[in-house]
Amino acid sequence: MAAEKRRFLDVWIIESNTVYREVPYTVVCDWIQQGRLLEGDQLKASGTSEWFSLGSAPAFAAYLPRAQPFSAEDQAEALQPVQAEFASGQPRGADDEDVDMIPLIDVSLVLLIFFMMTTTVAGAGSLIHTPFAGQGTQLSSGYIWIGLERSPTGQISYSLGKGDGGAAEGNRQLNEQQAIQHAAALLKGGQRVNVHVRADRTVPYRYIKRMTLALDEYKAYIRKVYAEVTTKDIP
Repeated sequence: MAAEKRRFLDVWIIESNTVYREVPYTVVCDWIQQGRLLEGDQLKASGTSEWFSLGSAPAFAAYLPRAQPFSAEDQAEALQPVQAEFASGQPRGADDEDVDMIPLIDVSLVLLIFFMMTTTVAGAGSLIHTPFAGQGTQLSSGYIWIGLERSPTGQISYSLGKGDGGAAEGNRQLNEQQAIQHAAALLKGGQRVNVHVRADRTVPYRYIKRMTLALDEYKAYIRKVYAEVTTKDIP
């Protein structure tokens, strides 16, 4: 049993004050190579009471790290000149640095595209002209027409009539609001009436569109009122 115990060693690590019992010889060698054991740490054979330092054991001397002797090559390497760049003269100011023009170019392109698109959309309404009527449409004698004419000064005037006759005296040279009001007065009565918009070819399309939207809104209002009246008349 004593011979079996001598194959193992007890290890006492001084720094952490830790004792490991019955550590195999090969494990101790690995610990020394890994740097876990130093020369000042204590060892003893398992089952004995006499401690000895690791540095005094010849069996472990080959595994302890050795200090490298001083060589001339190391000294020559240490004495190699160190190159450093030093700026001569006064330091450059902020005005001397190059300005990055890329953000300015990006902003300029965005503004250019924005102005091009807004100019195109704003001028599109004036480029649309009312075409000539190639063929007429047979309408009932009770239809209402709204005429749009453009004066040489560019002012738009409205006229209002019924059927094939001309405009009455009070329905000439009207503005847009007056033309809508006079047309609403003629449309009252609950009967189905066709409204025909007659526009001169020089009249911009936006005026025709506004008149059409106004008539559509009034048509929806007439339908709502007529539906309410019909519902109230049901017994």
